[in-house]
Amino acid sequence: MKNLLRIISVFVFASFFLANGYAEELPNSLVLKTDFRIWTLNPNKMDFQSEYKKMLFNDFEISPLDENASIIDGLLEKKSVDGLDLMKIRSYLENSVAPGIVREKSDVTIDMDAEGTVTFDGTGLFGRTLDIDKAAGMIKYALENDIEYIHLPLLRVEPVVNVLSEDLKTMGITSLFSSGESDFSGSPYNRIININVGLDKFSGHIVKPGEEFVFGDILGPVGPETGYRQELVIKGAETIPEYGGGLCQVSTTSFRAALDAGFPITERKNHSYAVSYYTPHGLDATVYPPSPNLRFINDSPGHILIQAFTVEKKAYYNYYGTKDKREVVMIGPYYSGWTGAPPARTKITDKLAPGETKMVGHRVSGLVATWYRQVLYNDEIEETADSLYTIFSKYQARPDYYLVGADNGTSSGVTSDADLANGY
Repeated sequence: MKNLLRIISVFVFASFFLANGYAEELPNSLVLKTDFRIWTLNPNKMDFQSEYKKMLFNDFEISPLDENASIIDGLLEKKSVDGLDLMKIRSYLENSVAPGIVREKSDVTIDMDAEGTVTFDGTGLFGRTLDIDKAAGMIKYALENDIEYIHLPLLRVEPVVNVLSEDLKTMGITSLFSSGESDFSGSPYNRIININVGLDKFSGHIVKPGEEFVFGDILGPVGPETGYRQELVIKGAETIPEYGGGLCQVSTTSFRAALDAGFPITERKNHSYAVSYYTPHGLDATVYPPSPNLRFINDSPGHILIQAFTVEKKAYYNYYGTKDKREVVMIGPYYSGWTGAPPARTKITDKLAPGETKMVGHRVSGLVATWYRQVLYNDEIEETADSLYTIFSKYQARPDYYLVGADNGTSSGVTSDADLANGY
């Protein structure tokens, strides 16, 4: 069962060296996935094939980059073939995928003063790179066997976490427990302000063992008096400016860190329609306290300390605590139910001048996104209600939506928004 769950990320590793026949026509689509970004390829439009020499050792293909190949050069059989070229696939990964993954590790020093104020020196981000050789073999195998999705293999380097406070050490704050990230590139100025103000509310917060984290309780009041600006918020059928617009970037990033931790999620709701800031779709968490809210339970052995911050156009949550033997496997996303945006709609209002038009919603397609999170303990599945968590998200198709100032005799072409479900 464990191997079945990991099949997305590891099942083709051994097949990297197999000599398979080449398909004359490649699949029309191949999705390369990570938990934070997705690449969709059309292999037939990419230069992945050529005539090249492959090296066989006892009928097994080995990589020409293998540093040990020269040792057994006399035992190798060299063949000229037309087909998928590992070197071209590798070049694509190096130039188009790896740069979006690579990140240097950043160590962190954590302290707490006598008043309980926590300080962080450094970001505590783990380092990561793409395992290019392994990924190239996975893509080759997937294309030859009509596999539509692969989870890219990453190499991870843990940061050094230096905790100075003895009180924090006593609470079990010793290492990076989990992390989450999201990308808010393209956000307007006010939205970026709101994201940073919101993240500051959580950085330094401590969640006790067994305690339920309630996003809205920690966030507190949202308004101009707490530093927020007006920015777009989803309110029912409309997307309109309101104080705190963009705080769902904060809740989404927190949710992703909780998923990575394997914590039981007790409340989470997706946005009513798919928002570009929260890709890959299906891992967002909308909030508008008191409801909807985001809740999870710290079921780790110790306290959890939260660090929340931004680096350039990305938001991050780090949860520090005491690592146990759990391992988290994310499977997905699986997209279905794609629906086109409905025709434009209008609504008469007395809040605008007669005949004045104001756009309060943009067209967007609808879809269903499903992820699965499996929590393993000591490489075994613990049969609990929380060991396998299904993350189901149904996003509405939305039309271009207009408000029109009431005018005597204005009625044609006007439709009601009564059939559009509310969502924040």
